[in-house]
Amino acid sequence: MLEIKKLINILALSILINVTSCEKVFKSVPVIFKIYENETVLIPCYIDDNETVVRVRWYKNDKLLGDTLDQHHLLPPRIRMHANYSLQVDALGAHDTADYTCEVVRPEPWGPIKQTHSIEVQCSPTVRTIPEDGFLEVRKGEYVDIGCEATGTPKPTFEWRKNGEPMALLEHRARIKFRAEHRLLAGVYECTASNGVGDPVRAAIRVIIQDAPVVKVDRSFVHTAVGLRAALVATLEFAAPPANTAWFRDGSPVKTDDRIVIMVQENHHQLIFRSVRKSDFGNYTFRAENKLGMADVSFKLTGIPNVASFKVDHALNKATATSFTLIWEVDSYSTIIEYNLWIRPYYGRLVSAEPDALTTVPQENSWSKIVVPGDSSDGPIHSASYTVRGLTPSTVYEAIVTSRNRFGWSKPSAVLHFATEPGAGRTLPSTSSDYTDFTPTLEEPESDQPQNITQAYVFERLNELPMSDAGTREKFDSVAILMLFVPSFLITFS
Repeated sequence: MLEIKKLINILALSILINVTSCEKVFKSVPVIFKIYENETVLIPCYIDDNETVVRVRWYKNDKLLGDTLDQHHLLPPRIRMHANYSLQVDALGAHDTADYTCEVVRPEPWGPIKQTHSIEVQCSPTVRTIPEDGFLEVRKGEYVDIGCEATGTPKPTFEWRKNGEPMALLEHRARIKFRAEHRLLAGVYECTASNGVGDPVRAAIRVIIQDAPVVKVDRSFVHTAVGLRAALVATLEFAAPPANTAWFRDGSPVKTDDRIVIMVQENHHQLIFRSVRKSDFGNYTFRAENKLGMADVSFKLTGIPNVASFKVDHALNKATATSFTLIWEVDSYSTIIEYNLWIRPYYGRLVSAEPDALTTVPQENSWSKIVVPGDSSDGPIHSASYTVRGLTPSTVYEAIVTSRNRFGWSKPSAVLHFATEPGAGRTLPSTSSDYTDFTPTLEEPESDQPQNITQAYVFERLNELPMSDAGTREKFDSVAILMLFVPSFLITFS
């Protein structure tokens, strides 16, 4: 029993001595080497001169690199052990990042001791996309799951951009997942990986969200004349998968020939009439369709006048306490037969641009109509002026105008709000302020054009730009319609 106790005491003393002397055995201390690629590092394993060393082993992580007593175990290329047991690694690469342990074996009763160092080879980042080909196509309503995988030391962080614009993400994430609820979520998503070593690297993923086509039009009302060239232009803004397109007239496909041609330039689709005939006038439709839906827009090719535009000029729009002079122009290749000038006092926001639609408005806010004769000019530019008399002083008014040629009436013009000068006379209660400094202002009527059942955008512009026969026409710097009120005892509404 006594012998066992002595043995235990000797073993405990040996362990204590071994532990307390470990730091004294190594003259080197553990080091973390942060070093760049292609450089050389010397990892120390310096042992106290008083120590007796039987053998030394070097490990890379858990793998044996070299052993002083095993000459058959050769060190890998680029690695060599010096006489003082330090380890030299040349031409460092990313694969050299690891823990390196020096193990010193001493004679009995002393056991082996170890010291571990670390190498972090600072590598600029590399990146690859998820999916690898950098392309993802999903249907509307499905999930988009994209990302970037990067290598490099230190570990890279990520920033994201969509179509060149920074994305406001809450964290530097490597992966993005979202539901494709709208086609506008499609685009080019670019990740940038950086870790402070070398230049940041980028990779892009193109995301396509399949949805029904979207078609838009700038001018759906096209004014022309027999013998002129005319074009109906539709823009196919979106279609994924690609759409089949066609032109129709009154529900039947348009028949093309040398005179009527279809032209496609990128996403612009044109139906061109090289020389318009009277039989070409009518309603046309451009349609785009893919497996997910259909969109169409309507056109009217007509000889009806374009929307009139008022010239707003204080020198010409002469105002007094009881009168105001209106001047307007209209494009028409045919003689203007007459104009309808609609006027009323302004009590609030315009309900509708169509005079006939406002017959239910209280009598004091009803439209009144003035018939203004046309001219004998063949155009294409027609000018007219009219001085409305019998107005109320210090009152705001609004007006619209329509034009008629042998093909019919134009659409109503935009709205102009203006005021008469101060003076003696009846003043309406809601407009009794002094409008001496009131500046005529134009207000486009709100569009009440509905979308069609295919969700295509339909735009019916009430203010078409004036057309020119040879580019010689000067454009007015203001386009408007002036609206005036004539007391009901002077003009009756019809």
